[in-house]
Parts: sequence; C-alpha cells; structure tokens
Amino acid sequence: MSKPRRTALVATFAVVVLALFAASSILFAAQGGFGAGHGRFDLALFFLGLPWLLIPWPESLWVSDYVMVVLLPLACNLAVVVLVWALLKRRR
Repeated sequence: MSKPRRTALVATFAVVVLALFAASSILFAAQGGFGAGHGRFDLALFFLGLPWLLIPWPESLWVSDYVMVVLLPLACNLAVVVLVWALLKRRR
C-alpha cells in the first residue's frame, strides 16, 4: 500500500472516530445524561461505545457518565488510530 493511501486510510479512521464521538455527544446531551439503560438513547450510546464499555474499568475512572460513556471510548478509539498510524508508518 502506498504512503498516500495509508495516510488517507488513517485519516478516514480518525474522521469516523470523531463522527462517532459527535453522535455520542449529541445523543447524550439530547437525552440529558445516561439513563442506566432506561433512557431513550441508552442502547445507541451503548453500541457507539463498544467494545470499550464492556471492559471492567476501575471505579476511579468513573468521574461522570459522560466520561465513561463518551470520552473514554473516544480516547481508546483515538489511541487505536494512532497505533495503526504508527505501525503503518514504521512498516514503510
């Protein structure tokens, strides 16, 4: 795979991650928080946060529902994008 194609691929992944973050933030704000499974958008928020919401994180990370349901998946997904970018960059 050529360098421009790799760069475009990583940029596409980054845009998808940021779009998912935007969608999660909008749904979270529209619902007024996370409803512990009883809110209108809780199922959508759960699926947008997969697979990171299935990991048993330490309770010290549970600052708020927004951090755990929206920001933590964003950070993990961006870390994966950066890792893929670094691996592709190293591969050349």
